Amino acid sequence: MGFLVKIIRKEWLTHNVVQFVLERPKEFQCSIGDAVDIILEPSGPKQRSAPFTLTNLPDSTVLELIIKVYPDRKGFTAALSKKEIGDTLDISEAWRSFEYLGKGTFIAAGSGITPFIPMIKEAKRRGTLSGHKLIYANRNLEDIILKNELEEILGLHFCNILSRERAAGYAHGRIDRKYLNSRVTEPDQYFYVCGPDAFSQNVKGLLMNLGVKERNIQIGY
Repeated sequence: MGFLVKIIRKEWLTHNVVQFVLERPKEFQCSIGDAVDIILEPSGPKQRSAPFTLTNLPDSTVLELIIKVYPDRKGFTAALSKKEIGDTLDISEAWRSFEYLGKGTFIAAGSGITPFIPMIKEAKRRGTLSGHKLIYANRNLEDIILKNELEEILGLHFCNILSRERAAGYAHGRIDRKYLNSRVTEPDQYFYVCGPDAFSQNVKGLLMNLGVKERNIQIGY
């Protein structure tokens, strides 16, 4: 079953990341960590689809999507970014991408932050933020999605690392064993990892080398 939903708000969060707020059909059901497929040209010969994680809380009256746009590739996200308020999107039913199992460390690269946004917001709402940490890798300071909001929620437990830009107060480089070793203080907790596949697999291997059990590491689609 699919849904045709209207865009009711559009906002550029960074120079290449756009947020769409969509009308929520009454029949639409979702949980934290769920994703949907967006279908472009559903009735045409060039039908295309791609998965995106929902960033709204399950009881929200709207649906929210945060999408990184690659304009130079002139592909799916570039076409999607041209949608405006009042336009409609074809989306699938929600399906499980991540499952929140309990307190732990979120490790994300770029738009890989999206499945963790509702988890962090829900923990804040429930008063259960203690014990959570976010490690977030980006190229430059301007690439950090929802920087101010996440700083306000997580405070010192929001750890950023930049691979290209050098900025005061921010670690520089890539996530490696040394970096994780200095920040992983509870190897028995859960670890949620999301980013490009090579990033996720590398971080998973590093965590296991630090003694984290594979069953405690979750990687999404």
